Amino acid sequence: MKKPSIRPVLSVVAAACLLPAVHAQTTLQSPPGGLGQSAAQPAGQAAGTPMTQSMGTPMTVDMSPAQAISQPYSPVSSAADQREGLQFRARAGVERDDNVLRTNGGEISDTITGLGVGLRYQKRLSQQEIVLDAEYDRYDFDELGTDYNTFNYAAAWRFRFGDRIDGTASADRRQFRDVTSNGLAAAINRRTERNELVEGGYRLGASWRVLAGLQHNKTRSTDPTAFESNLTQTSGRVGLAFEPATGSTAAVRYRRGNGEYDNAPVVTDFDDNEIDVTARWVLSPRTTVEGRLGWLEREHDAAPTRDFDGLVGSAAVSWAITAKTSLTAGYARELGSYLGGTGGHQESDRFFIGPVWRATELITVSLRYDHENRRFEDVTGSADVGREDKFNVGTLGVEWAIRRTISLGAQYRIERRSSNLPAFDYRANVIGLTAKLTI
Repeated sequence: MKKPSIRPVLSVVAAACLLPAVHAQTTLQSPPGGLGQSAAQPAGQAAGTPMTQSMGTPMTVDMSPAQAISQPYSPVSSAADQREGLQFRARAGVERDDNVLRTNGGEISDTITGLGVGLRYQKRLSQQEIVLDAEYDRYDFDELGTDYNTFNYAAAWRFRFGDRIDGTASADRRQFRDVTSNGLAAAINRRTERNELVEGGYRLGASWRVLAGLQHNKTRSTDPTAFESNLTQTSGRVGLAFEPATGSTAAVRYRRGNGEYDNAPVVTDFDDNEIDVTARWVLSPRTTVEGRLGWLEREHDAAPTRDFDGLVGSAAVSWAITAKTSLTAGYARELGSYLGGTGGHQESDRFFIGPVWRATELITVSLRYDHENRRFEDVTGSADVGREDKFNVGTLGVEWAIRRTISLGAQYRIERRSSNLPAFDYRANVIGLTAKLTI
């Protein structure tokens, strides 16, 4: 007899939706229905970004690979908005997935449902601003029985002392589904990403700031083969920013980090050196372009075959075409460690495009297309030698604000992975319904 289900939270169908993804041997999936922001809301970056990426553009492409592809719109955000005080939210949803384990053959269909609650608090006190956001979700699988909970939070203190010193102290945690799909085994796992950051600036004049900061980042997954899994790293960074009154900005930063992989059988410690340039260009009141270009070097003293270096970065544009239509698009290039075999690393190039149409004051329709090309470079001693995976994901979402505090959403998503190793190929179709209450 099947147990009654009380099911996870799914936020309003994020029409700008969800890339599936594979990192190392892992496919990362979104929570049911597209856990995240409303399709009508722009995406905001977490307060701090992972160590392989310097703080840069606040658009989706500059999140960690795992988070950006599996749930580009986080259920929590420390980005400030127009609302102050305490807010409560509740979410409910159901999703039907015809290949929940992302396998090539022997596909399992499942219904995933959920419930969740969240709290958000925002307050400005003189020159200080505080944002706290937290959400607890419960996810149930009808067939697999691999139920789990997630707890996500984002907090930020944006401080200013006098006219010259300002900065941000932030902490965030993201938990989400992490699906092993490597052609040999398949399982539902859970991934947790934590990031703490303190960065401040000292104004040299009207437009120039000197920057300095410390960052701590930790990733854990119940799948030990996941991308950048079970990593802990601490970094220091310094930089210089140019911030004219036009609203456009530019900054250059240097970062030095030291970390370790807790799940590596032999290699544990590594060092990072990274320099990057970030910029935000306000082309017009309707169009903004943001980008980051950097060079990352990672060195493993005990295993030089795992060293890598190369270009990393991202670019994104946000365009309000008319009062009812908008478009976001972006590209990102990332590098990551590979702990299988005896050496190698991973490289990823991905882009997305997502138009949004506000059909009426109450109904929003959105489309999104995502593509990723992931390569396993210089891999030795593993079946992944020469492996290359391509992901294509299309999503259609509709959101209906039936009341000021209540909204309903629906989403259809099709995912496909093709690889030069056919065992890794898969197709999946997902249909989701969601409801959200905000008070």
